[in-house]
Amino acid sequence: MVKRSFWLMLWVLCATLPALAGEPFRFLHITDTHIGITAHHSETREYVQTFNALSPSPAFIVNTGDCTELGSTEEYRRYREIMGDLRMPLINVPGNHDVRWSAIGKEGFAKWLGPLRMHWEREGCHFFALDSTALLEHHGHFEEADLRWLESRLRRLPRGAPVFLFFHHWVASGTQMVDNEQRLLDIIDRYNVKAVFVGHGHKDTVWWRNGVMFLMARGLYQGSYHQVDVDDNSIRIWRVVKGEAQPTLLADLPRAPQPAPQLRIRRLKVQGDNLLAVVQWRSPDSSLPERWEVRVGGGAWQPVEAKTERTDFHLQTSLQDPIPGEHRVVIRALVKDRGYEASAVVTIQGAVRPVWTFRTGGSVKAQPVVYGDTVYVSSFDGNLYALNAATGRLRWKAPIGGTLVAAPAVTEDVVVVGSTSGVLVCLRRADGRPLWRAQLPPPIFASAGMNGEVVCTAGGDGKIVGFSLRDGRRLWDFQTGMFVQSRIVAVRDMFIAGCWDNHVYALDARSGTLRWKQRFGRSFYYAPAIASPATDGVRVVVPSNDGVLHAMRVGTGEVTWETASAQGNSFGYPSPLISDGVVFCAALGGRGLVYAIDLRTGQPVWVAETGRAIYDTGCALAGGYLFTGSVEGVVYWIQETSGRIVHRYRLGEGHLFCIPDTDGKRFFIGSLNGMVYAFRVEGAS
Repeated sequence: MVKRSFWLMLWVLCATLPALAGEPFRFLHITDTHIGITAHHSETREYVQTFNALSPSPAFIVNTGDCTELGSTEEYRRYREIMGDLRMPLINVPGNHDVRWSAIGKEGFAKWLGPLRMHWEREGCHFFALDSTALLEHHGHFEEADLRWLESRLRRLPRGAPVFLFFHHWVASGTQMVDNEQRLLDIIDRYNVKAVFVGHGHKDTVWWRNGVMFLMARGLYQGSYHQVDVDDNSIRIWRVVKGEAQPTLLADLPRAPQPAPQLRIRRLKVQGDNLLAVVQWRSPDSSLPERWEVRVGGGAWQPVEAKTERTDFHLQTSLQDPIPGEHRVVIRALVKDRGYEASAVVTIQGAVRPVWTFRTGGSVKAQPVVYGDTVYVSSFDGNLYALNAATGRLRWKAPIGGTLVAAPAVTEDVVVVGSTSGVLVCLRRADGRPLWRAQLPPPIFASAGMNGEVVCTAGGDGKIVGFSLRDGRRLWDFQTGMFVQSRIVAVRDMFIAGCWDNHVYALDARSGTLRWKQRFGRSFYYAPAIASPATDGVRVVVPSNDGVLHAMRVGTGEVTWETASAQGNSFGYPSPLISDGVVFCAALGGRGLVYAIDLRTGQPVWVAETGRAIYDTGCALAGGYLFTGSVEGVVYWIQETSGRIVHRYRLGEGHLFCIPDTDGKRFFIGSLNGMVYAFRVEGAS
């Protein structure tokens, strides 16, 4: 076990990395160690010894995420024990595996492996470690607070100082993994950023954007890492691969800023189904682009012809399947296989558009909950917002603290919500005034359920806990084998919850005693834990992540039917909805399937194909239409009886993991971009 004093010394070293002016130094980039309870120990231990034997010794090492497999206390303890033998400082960056299945969340990462973001300096070079993870998700996102922090730090740097960035998810390459990558790229564009190091993709690859080098390495246990040697004049970046006799020199970069071509969009508009652009190209050596490409809305790159007019280039391309809403257009000029890009947002008009929008101070992942004429919204900025359902105007805002991943539970008198800080807060619905607070081991991911005078949620220790709604007094607890992240559903005199220990639990609402449990999913990864259960009071339906939808009797837990989704499209992520004897449920997969299933038989009534991946969202139903959304932020109006897709709309940039809610006239949905959107239900008065 690593002694606490070692880790204190480590962070002090990272914050005050010493060196004499002009002294050369070396650092290493590793990634995706995936230390599990039993996995990848020997490979990592061997590399620790290899790094200790290097001459000159590295000044520091940065691990760009997926340090562990599941982010558990046991895995963090094992990781620290293995890495504790290093003779140089280690900076750790969170990856999706560290926070996606972790009962202790980002708080756990910070406790065991250090800050979620860092800035340090050595020999005039500046290094930034950033958090690109979204809680409980595979995809990437930079919180706005972190981007503002980065921007502020960069502004204070000496002019021309070399800058290096480290985070987990890739940006500026291939399929868009980080929804707000453009915000980051815009921030760093005016600085002397030499290299950006990432992981996640488990490949040895290099790409360039606007003169900046981007590098990904395989997982350390797969046998590769980067070595960077810095001196007064140059920065040499090497790829070191196990089994190869010599490292491969990937780049020899000058420390000083270098002039690079500049691409600027002068005009951009949509005309019919065509996109028209005028761009300006300036190059320090008068070179011209060899080819042009355009990407719309995070889609694939499309080649495009350009007509020259002095320093301007005129481009035109047809829009494939134009969807109303906001689209980021990225134009790329390629010169000697290096890409230079510029982007702007265009809005395509259509039959539908938001009635109103509201910006919170952080990401919105939890379902906005409508009660009466008010919409209650949890935000990652730690605040609960109460908005006028008709206008979107703020009624009140209550600071809860931590990160609000859980949706609120609402009654006529109160609103209850839990935070990743472990606090459960009961507020007066009229004005948001706190009535009581209770504390659980952090974090609280589960959206609370209410049954009579009992409110139920779960903490990071795997206990489902019942509290008195009146005064917050703890009434009972029930120990599960893992943790609960989805909504806890009240039905009859019970609470029902899916858990990462592969069980669905039905607990007595008054006493917390077990009524029944069922086990689903062939392993931890396929547990019935992401999607929330749905019930009509007689049956309860829960998907497991192996692509199976399970229907049970509420009173006994007896399974009445099980239905598998189509191959390559898995039930288990989106939450089901039950209405008038039909289960509506989407499936994870590239086809973006949405099912209507007969609740009595488990047979499909219809299947709609959106064509876009759907993750941790769900459905709302009103006015004869089903509403849902894809991870890239396209929302759909689907006819309840036929499955025909009637309308689509693309929200502003931001991954969508949010279940919509409706008041019958409007439906409401949130995005990781921090926005809440209200749309009119077609046909509503």
